[in-house]
Amino acid sequence: MLFWNALAVLLEETENTTTSNPSGPGSQWIFFIVLLVLIVLLVVWFLVSGRKNKQKQKEYTEQLAAIAPGHKVKTIGGICGIVTEVCDDNTVVIETGTEASGKSFLKLDKECIAQTDAKGPTQIAREEAEARRKAEKEAKNEKKAPEVVTADPKAEQPAQKPAEEGQEPPKEE
Repeated sequence: MLFWNALAVLLEETENTTTSNPSGPGSQWIFFIVLLVLIVLLVVWFLVSGRKNKQKQKEYTEQLAAIAPGHKVKTIGGICGIVTEVCDDNTVVIETGTEASGKSFLKLDKECIAQTDAKGPTQIAREEAEARRKAEKEAKNEKKAPEVVTADPKAEQPAQKPAEEGQEPPKEE
């Protein structure tokens, strides 16, 4: 809201300066610079959000391709089950229910799957990289860790010199 108010004020100033003083102090340039900055920011935002969406879509398609019998899935409608068969026509058969309540089998299109525990190559590579980073960080922390901190405050004090003859020994608190 504040942005739009500021833009409206700039527009009014531009109109006032051009009608009253055509050779104004360059307020038209300010307006065009602000407009150019806004356009650049919008383009950058679209590019960044587009890349993230493409990456998520790629991971999703890799997950769907990695589905095999035994993987747990959840459909868009909220049905949870275990994949029993993957068909050639881009469909899967999932098993729902229990032995006590009775099992049922559903044949669904792969695109109906919202979540799965199957992992595609991109996810596996990302998890391996995270595990390596975590291991390196722990190794780095272990190199710093050998400094042992003791809880005894007397052990941290430097050793005192023995008292010379005729002097009183230092008092301990």
